[in-house]
Amino acid sequence: MALQDALGGAEPRRLLRGIVRDAIPTIAAFERELSAMQGEDRRQLLSVASHVAAHEFDLLGSGPTPLGPRIDWTLDFKSGRRWPLEHISRLQLVFPDDSDIKVPWELSRFQHLPVLAAAYRLTGERVWLEEIGAQLDDWIAQNPIEFGPNWACTMDVAIRATNWVATLALVADEAAAEPWFEPALANLLLHGRFIRSHLEWAPERGNHYLSDVVGLLCVATLFSKGREGRAWAAWAAAEVVKELDHQVRDDGCDHEASIPYHRLVTELFICGLQAAEKLVPAAVSATERERLGLMLGFVGDYTRPDGNAPQVGDADDGRLLPLGDYGRADFRSHLHLFAQAGETYRSPNRDAAYPRGGYWIMRRGPAYVLVRCGDVGVNGAHAHNDALAFELSFGSQPLVVDPGSYLYTADPVERNRFRSTAFHSTLEIDGAEQNPLSDESLFAMDDRRAAEALVWQSDDGEARFSGRHHGYAALDPPAMHTRRLVLSGEEARLSITDTVESAGEHELQWTFPLAPCVVAVRRDGVVARFPSGAALTILAEGLDFRVDDGWLAPSYGKRIQTPFVRARRRSRPGEDVTTIYLTVANE
Repeated sequence: MALQDALGGAEPRRLLRGIVRDAIPTIAAFERELSAMQGEDRRQLLSVASHVAAHEFDLLGSGPTPLGPRIDWTLDFKSGRRWPLEHISRLQLVFPDDSDIKVPWELSRFQHLPVLAAAYRLTGERVWLEEIGAQLDDWIAQNPIEFGPNWACTMDVAIRATNWVATLALVADEAAAEPWFEPALANLLLHGRFIRSHLEWAPERGNHYLSDVVGLLCVATLFSKGREGRAWAAWAAAEVVKELDHQVRDDGCDHEASIPYHRLVTELFICGLQAAEKLVPAAVSATERERLGLMLGFVGDYTRPDGNAPQVGDADDGRLLPLGDYGRADFRSHLHLFAQAGETYRSPNRDAAYPRGGYWIMRRGPAYVLVRCGDVGVNGAHAHNDALAFELSFGSQPLVVDPGSYLYTADPVERNRFRSTAFHSTLEIDGAEQNPLSDESLFAMDDRRAAEALVWQSDDGEARFSGRHHGYAALDPPAMHTRRLVLSGEEARLSITDTVESAGEHELQWTFPLAPCVVAVRRDGVVARFPSGAALTILAEGLDFRVDDGWLAPSYGKRIQTPFVRARRRSRPGEDVTTIYLTVANE
């Protein structure tokens, strides 16, 4: 009776095939894609679905891992740690070992479930429908509400609920007669109530709270004919509009100082505003649509010529509703956002400046440069020590890259190594960090560096950027780093002029993290040769060059070795100036 009241007496199958699909158009778009899918795309999707049905998962760097006939939803299957079914108020989440609470959370987001629904839509074979029901029944039995790790983070509850709603919408006509269908709906009602009463609100908030709000909107689509669902929809629609103003800066950049998190937040706003417009038509105005357009404009501008995004700041592969991308897409590609928004992506050929977010993009012919010079965002939770760092690409070949993020709480040492100054393409002075790092504060960073842009000029011949930061003011004697980057249009050359101002001498170290390549050291620099045939020459007088083994994390939990070019010398008192030339050619 409670479920029927929550549904407003409406038939759930009609709701799922009607208002739910209308309010979450990503689902309907995926259905259209499935209706035309054939060849290699069809084979790949069915292959992913087969692994899911066999309970074999590759999550957060685990590699393909069989979980057995019955999935243990509370297990970190990478480390072997299992969380007990204690009430979330008493549950310890992080331990001083290599366990990672993100593993059971990621599995229980159920982003794999719509793939099973897609396999059913493609083949009509009942085995896929039965596996959906078996996993839903098993998860509900193993995860009583408010007990165990999978209720400990409301963001993950919200993402799970969204993917359950999408799955049921895809197979509603057939699933409505299955014995697991009504219990799944009832548990979705509990998900909605849990989200509404366990919001992750804080004065300075980010993607977690936004996920809560958007997830509640997606659940509300199913219960929008009932009084409770209508109340959820009205509240969440107003809240998602407020968050667009709170979390997105005037130039369209998310306020968490991370490009991968900008991707997640943009997806959340796309889906959230679409649902809000359908459920509460007056909630979304032209102002919100314009702000979302700025967010997408930033995505287009930062996308490299290879179609992927720089991994500036933290990256944990977060998505809301990947659908057909699950298990197939490169997490570094953000182009799905345009499809979700119903827009066409067009590769840009312009320079662009995002001063509030702290990003500047230069493009000259096949050369692409992104410069980072901004604050650390909300509490520094997802920021890195990357002031005045840059990425450089030539055509589809990344050259100088941001190494990204590897792990969070599972390895505090590596967490901070990937956040450190020495892991970014900038200047390190006396081995110091731009901002202090601590193993005790893995999601906080004080903004000691106070980075600021000084000059931005763009014309047909060159693009020029200058900036500085104050992260070395605590040294004895204090030092200030100013950097000038010039990208020439006549030749693929980037010049970097670094000025260190100090009353004393300091040890200077430059780092250039490279995409996988082979590097040869010369007397005055290095030559790096890449698989594409591109060759990058880095030259500077008076520097001692060497090549170290470094790391690049293409996705969370996965890292590959790659060369880090280092250059060193001791500075002179006063105004010490060094110019470094990076030149690209195809061999």
